[in-house]
Amino acid sequence: MKKLLAIALVLVMILTMAACGGNKKDIVGTWAIVDKETATDYGLGLEFTKDGKLYYTLTESEDVKEAWEEMEGLMTIEYKVKSDTEMEVTISAFLGLAKESAMIPYKLDGDNLTFDGADYVRVK
Repeated sequence: MKKLLAIALVLVMILTMAACGGNKKDIVGTWAIVDKETATDYGLGLEFTKDGKLYYTLTESEDVKEAWEEMEGLMTIEYKVKSDTEMEVTISAFLGLAKESAMIPYKLDGDNLTFDGADYVRVK
């Protein structure tokens, strides 16, 4: 009976830990920075990809993303959702020789994202 109870407790702990992590698929997409007071879209944004890449971009242009992809050997930005309020962002430069990570606060509320203190709206 004790073994059965121990196994049940281990399963509950595993499920609890799995449920605590943030959900990457919720943040995947393109986000435009917006002034909340004036509802002004500045044309600047972020793109979070399914494969964990983060691009700073112009929301009206694909040229910026293409430029980032061409520079991928020189610099890449990757993200990992750690919880519902924090993600780890890692910037690698010079083919990974220089690397720096930081925990960035974020809040996701439907199609509204607050990332590192700036407000964004989902574009796609």
